[in-house]
Amino acid sequence: MGRPVSAVWAASRAGVRRRRVQSVSIAVVVALATATLVFGLGLLAASGSLFDDAFARARGAHATVSFDAARVSAERLAATAHASGVTAAAGPFRTAVLPRGPGPAGPGGDGLLVAGRADPGGPVDRLTLTQGRWVRGPGEIVLRFRPGGPFRLGGRLTPPGLPELTIVGFANSATDGLMGWVTPAQVAALRPDGLQMLYRFDRADGVSEVRQSVAAATAGVPARGYESHVAARRSFEEKFDQLIPFVTVFGALAMAVAVFIIANVVSGAVVSGFRHIGVMKALGFTPAQVTAVYVVMVTVPALLGCAVGLVAGHLLAGRTAAGVAEGFDLPSAGGGAPMLDLAGGAGILALVGLAAVLPALRAGRLPAVQAISAGTVSRRGRGRRLQRWLLRTRLPVPAGLGLGLPAARPARTALTLAGLCLGVTAVTMGLGMQQTVMKILTADTEGHTSVTVGLDPRASGGMTEDRLAALLRAQPGTAHVMSSSPATVRIPGLTSGLTAETYSGDYRPFLGDSLVRGRWFSGPGEAVPTEAFLRLHDLDVGDTLALQTSGARVTVRIVGAFAHPDSDRLMLDTASLPPSASVSEAKEPHPFSVILTPGTDPADYARCVLAAAPSSGLIAEPVEPDLGNGAVFDGLFLLFSLIICGAAALGVLNSVLLSARERSRDLGVLKAVGTTPRQVVAMMVISMAALGIVGGALGAPLGVLAHHGVVVLTGEMLGSGMATSWIHVYTWTLLLPPACAGLVVAVLGAWPPAVRAAAIRTAAVLRSE
Repeated sequence: MGRPVSAVWAASRAGVRRRRVQSVSIAVVVALATATLVFGLGLLAASGSLFDDAFARARGAHATVSFDAARVSAERLAATAHASGVTAAAGPFRTAVLPRGPGPAGPGGDGLLVAGRADPGGPVDRLTLTQGRWVRGPGEIVLRFRPGGPFRLGGRLTPPGLPELTIVGFANSATDGLMGWVTPAQVAALRPDGLQMLYRFDRADGVSEVRQSVAAATAGVPARGYESHVAARRSFEEKFDQLIPFVTVFGALAMAVAVFIIANVVSGAVVSGFRHIGVMKALGFTPAQVTAVYVVMVTVPALLGCAVGLVAGHLLAGRTAAGVAEGFDLPSAGGGAPMLDLAGGAGILALVGLAAVLPALRAGRLPAVQAISAGTVSRRGRGRRLQRWLLRTRLPVPAGLGLGLPAARPARTALTLAGLCLGVTAVTMGLGMQQTVMKILTADTEGHTSVTVGLDPRASGGMTEDRLAALLRAQPGTAHVMSSSPATVRIPGLTSGLTAETYSGDYRPFLGDSLVRGRWFSGPGEAVPTEAFLRLHDLDVGDTLALQTSGARVTVRIVGAFAHPDSDRLMLDTASLPPSASVSEAKEPHPFSVILTPGTDPADYARCVLAAAPSSGLIAEPVEPDLGNGAVFDGLFLLFSLIICGAAALGVLNSVLLSARERSRDLGVLKAVGTTPRQVVAMMVISMAALGIVGGALGAPLGVLAHHGVVVLTGEMLGSGMATSWIHVYTWTLLLPPACAGLVVAVLGAWPPAVRAAAIRTAAVLRSE
């Protein structure tokens, strides 16, 4: 019993050593396939628990409750930490609002809400420092948002009438409500007027449970209001839901390529080893032993590749999940599940085993003489007729021979072509996705704004909105000026209100290209709600809406719908509503948005505006759209495209390697009659270049169709629809690079084995003739 096993193992080990290139090819392809599968499974698994994991690790607050310091004492609030249903609490923290200074304000609108906090730890809301350090003394602050522009380590905040603060760190928090932290002693100098308590409850699964738990914990204590973790979770899920269809489709493409390449590599390795199998049968190996030898020859490098792929895929999934969490401002994230990783690796090994067993069983049943001659005796009829026809044309001899090679192995050619086609499809779809994401991230008015200019409400320079608008229009470099403000309106019959965004000035260039249907409003009496609003209320373009605001009733006509998941947003001309409809008080001036002429520097423009009215209390700052989430998407698109193209290139390399091995006699004859090594390389490369051109021609349209389907599906999942300009993003200049990707991948994959085939020694090949 031991001898047959020893013989099988010895023959398998010798086969692995003899076919090193083939073994390495199998190991690399299996590693790539395993890493792709484990990465996709890990990321999809993390998507379901990413927020919950981050929230649990950071001990996020289920509710952040704010109180008026003039009405409630800190001792009274501290006692609420022991109320029924409260499992953990932190605070009370004294809070203050840092008003806007003359420079850029960053996130926070009219000011930054900061709290006095001794350390980033504690039983609730454990902060994660992403840069710098924690505050240690007066004059220091840690900010919550990501660094950018003047808001970087060492930067300074100069709130009017308050002490100057130096930025010493940036931190992430799983709890909404604050934008910065200072020491408890420092907050006392910032004129604090509020107190804040952070609670974790035993019942906080939904909005109603959080509301009931807050009411029970703060019974008898007047509160300003509270923020729930449910809203933060929903906001994250809305954003992450945009990512899931992309990851799923790219993962499916990557696995399809991996399946084709594994089938090509493993079955090709078995077929190219028929002569070796015939020799073993002549030496006395039984069909079962022959099959076992070749399965072990394939399994050994496959096991090594699978192990490497498991580790790489797990680490990659964890790193990508962390990047996704950082892109969505989460403090931490979990990676893939080890059991899920093992299941994915087992699936890949099963696929490899199936691809190896089937051809090995066929080889085990071959007679010894037929097996020995397989692959060395040239088969007539397989591509010969096509090659003769091509040689009769005016094509160079290497081109004619090379173009006929794919016809010799139609099954292998089909697998190689499928891998190239899917690689081009992935690149095409990835480029389209990148364009779509960038359009989505810059679709709002901020994405089309160069500079924002406003009036400090505390200033007394005598500048009015009309004078400011005239100043901006007269400023060199001004292309368009627009003012916007929110207003609360109601629709009779609906219990909830709408947030109406009103615009004045030449607002059309600011509205962007987010229309799903219809057109933008062009004057009073027209409105454009979200697509989600129209779907929720079963409305269509052309219908009218009766809006109730400030005791007046206004009728507007729906002329379009823009893509957004919110079902309570409405955009219209300011003149459509009475002046008293604005939610801001009359003394609060509306900010102006400016689009500059090409070539005008936003920072220089902002300085010129401030210099034009130095004592009027103007606030001017350049606008940079937040593209943080776009980096997450772009990284994933690039990663998947590289993986798929790498797998396709390996498939080409394997195909050329097997073709050269099977046609070693033909290559020897060609070199004997005068074919140069350069012509042999050209012949082998041209054979794959032709497949690359066909793969590019087929893969580019398939990528366009896949992109269209994924973007539309994402819009339907979110209930927001997708703007036409976000779907139809391709131009000929954008399609040309991915269409050429098939040719590039084919040539790069074919070149190394072609050079090796050209170096073959003629005498060694023809020695058996």
